[in-house]
Amino acid sequence: MTYKVIINSKNGKFPVKGLNELLAGRFYNPRTKRYHNPVKEENDRVCRSAIKKYLKGVKIDKTIQCTYLVYVKDKKHDRGNVYASVEKSFLDALQDCNVIKNDGYDDVLDGIFKTDIDRENPRIEIIIEVID
Repeated sequence: MTYKVIINSKNGKFPVKGLNELLAGRFYNPRTKRYHNPVKEENDRVCRSAIKKYLKGVKIDKTIQCTYLVYVKDKKHDRGNVYASVEKSFLDALQDCNVIKNDGYDDVLDGIFKTDIDRENPRIEIIIEVID
């Protein structure tokens, strides 16, 4: 069984922030004694929104492997930064939406990443393959 999720751009901008922005967005709140990251929260929100649209009612209880087809607007970010950010937020969002129970080592195999440039429609297409 395979599923497909598309995370579309907003206003022609790539739909999620890269790893550099993600790391720079983290700050410590001395009042709560916790770290907070609004950049990560926004990435997760964008992923959750796409998951709710494309995987409504889907529950996967087997191991999965995700193929990420990343269509960037330009070569501003290096691939590794984009890949890390996309995979982290998408897998966390799959868990948040209760599509998968865990995104741990035995539950999700190594992701497969492919990149291309689409100046008109930057987006991320994720193909989820359920491994029997």
